[in-house]
Amino acid sequence: MGKIRGCLVTVVLLSFLVQSCYRNDIDFGNLPNNNYTNVVFTDTVAPSLSTVVLDSFVTSTATSFLIGKYKDPYLGIVSTQPFFQLTVPPFLVSIPTASQYDSMCLIISPNKYYYGDTTRPQTFTVHELDDFLNFTYNDHIFNTSNFAVKPVPLGSRTVTIRPSKDDSVVIRLDDNKGRELFTKLEQQASETGSDIDFQNYFKGITISTGSGDTAAVYGINASDTDLVMRLFYHTTTPYLLSQAIDFPYKPSAYSFNQIITDRTGTPLFSSARGIVEVQSAQSNNVVFTQYGAGVLAKVTFPTLKGILSTDKIVELQKAELVLKPIPSSYDFNKFKLPDNLSLYQTDETNTVGAVAVSDVPPVTDEIYGTGAYFKFDVTAFINTLLTTAGTEDKGFFLMGNTSAPNVTRAVIGDSRQPVYTAQLLITAIIINK
Repeated sequence: MGKIRGCLVTVVLLSFLVQSCYRNDIDFGNLPNNNYTNVVFTDTVAPSLSTVVLDSFVTSTATSFLIGKYKDPYLGIVSTQPFFQLTVPPFLVSIPTASQYDSMCLIISPNKYYYGDTTRPQTFTVHELDDFLNFTYNDHIFNTSNFAVKPVPLGSRTVTIRPSKDDSVVIRLDDNKGRELFTKLEQQASETGSDIDFQNYFKGITISTGSGDTAAVYGINASDTDLVMRLFYHTTTPYLLSQAIDFPYKPSAYSFNQIITDRTGTPLFSSARGIVEVQSAQSNNVVFTQYGAGVLAKVTFPTLKGILSTDKIVELQKAELVLKPIPSSYDFNKFKLPDNLSLYQTDETNTVGAVAVSDVPPVTDEIYGTGAYFKFDVTAFINTLLTTAGTEDKGFFLMGNTSAPNVTRAVIGDSRQPVYTAQLLITAIIINK
């Protein structure tokens, strides 16, 4: 009986909905008597879903960094590696005679972001750059960009980072480099006297992860207080006194995150160059969004206009897009859902346009961790599609946080999924003649 009622409602909508572009809008605050109006609802417009994969994207002028590597059960291996510059101490350094060098280290500060398994250790290796950081193309550096490093590492450390507890992680650096810098400071050499001379002498740093370490990716702060190379020394006259000198992080347009993916064996693997679009039917009826790794879920509505025809006066009251993550794809620890998702307009060119709906959090069952969904009010957009010619290829990109680098992802079911189904819910009001 329920199925028959649903079919009747759908038939009513199919008979009545599209002529609103030829009629005046209805004032919902003063609706006519119910004898003249019908409220109809349908969920039969199936959104078309696909995954758009970018081969490269801009990551320069970074305001924070990612370090580490993790293996995703859906998207393969994601490797992250920051490249950045340091600069001279903010004050004139005068090292007393007979001072002695002690050690040098790199201090990084986790910003509490992580993705993956934080219970496993990883080895982080610091390399000095052997080439100047520079723009790759059109005043930008991209996620796939790379710069030569000196063959001998400056230092490394195997550590289990606790992102919610660790304020800093210290990596001991090579004493030969430390003594070399200490001598230049003692002699007040030009290399440590100005930023320009220092950049020519010490071109920058990158932090890589061991090839077999696929546990987690972490966020680290990029500021002159949170990211420093610190040199320790001591004096003995007139008494023992320990001292430290910082070479702080230098904010720069050249700072960037290298984010490399290996999608071998996944539904998104492709040997083609450029932008690749994978229909949900080719990826087991799911799509993926992982903006920080160049993966965008796309939603369009190609069948929307084809089902609507009427000579009645119609007003679209509400249109809601409901997208449901596959429960087995997320949890509360390793693979958390994005804190929020936004819809950005796009079309057949797969260009990211203006934001249409921003920062929608998931509705989640926090006890059982099932049944999560994102619901977006797309009334204005759908009304435009209904009343504008040539809009069949227009739709949305589903994207997470774009303000800070991250690799958080979601796996979304398409309209063919039996339970976790993508839906467009439409409610309209029809005025009878």
